[in-house]
Amino acid sequence: MILKNPVILTSTREVHEHVHGLWQSKPIRDSHASAGFIHEIVAQFAGLPRLFCDTSDDRLERAHFCSWWGVTMHRTYDNAAIADLYLLHEMFHAAYMPYFPGIGFDAFHRKMEDNELKASVCSEIRVYFELPDLREHAFPHPIYADRFLSDPAMQTLWRYNKPVAIETLQEARRDVMFSKPEHEMDLQERWIRRFALQNRQWSTCWYDRYPEIESHMFEFQVTALRGDRSGAIKQHAGWIEGHASEDTDDHIPWRQEAALFANIYWSNRRRYDAEFGGATRK
Repeated sequence: MILKNPVILTSTREVHEHVHGLWQSKPIRDSHASAGFIHEIVAQFAGLPRLFCDTSDDRLERAHFCSWWGVTMHRTYDNAAIADLYLLHEMFHAAYMPYFPGIGFDAFHRKMEDNELKASVCSEIRVYFELPDLREHAFPHPIYADRFLSDPAMQTLWRYNKPVAIETLQEARRDVMFSKPEHEMDLQERWIRRFALQNRQWSTCWYDRYPEIESHMFEFQVTALRGDRSGAIKQHAGWIEGHASEDTDDHIPWRQEAALFANIYWSNRRRYDAEFGGATRK
């Protein structure tokens, strides 16, 4: 195998066991074990066989969005809760990602925007409503979710009509991404807008190659759902390996696209860390 430390998981049980072994924070681990909110997400993720691996070049691969093309990267963080939130975010991406062979570019970008919106609401807001004890273990600075967590009206909506509460959170974040006047935004909202613009840049980096990903992943999921999970994941792993073999340096699938987007990602990341570091010190 060319991928670094690949883990191929065929059955739903294997996926659940591997993911449960990755959790580091007690609220998330317990929710998975007790058939709670986290179990629901993992169960959807385990609907298909899965492939995990380690990064070969963190600078290129951290923003490569491998969840879209059927790989979940193991990643380390100093904070256990943040490590778990990363994994939850990536699993949600993969678990609820639709694929559409022949999709036009603008529709493709909208599809990816919607998937990103829902994954972000899940791992950045909803998770703290579902697991209130997690918030104190995550970020030391104020986050976007805090305004909703401290809002009595939103807490009432969450308590009595969770589906509509989730939709409300999604529309609130969508408004910040695309509609809210910038002069009315605070620091967290300005960065949500900036990341929405970054997502458009990501899509453009894949303009010439996204159709092959969409077609392969559609066939992969259909083969697995028809009962041939073993055949589907073997063929999928071979496809990934074939693309990884094209990069003789670090064995990164689609290295050119990774390199195109990495400069954008890390430029924004440096500014993000500087601004939120300053916010934390104030």
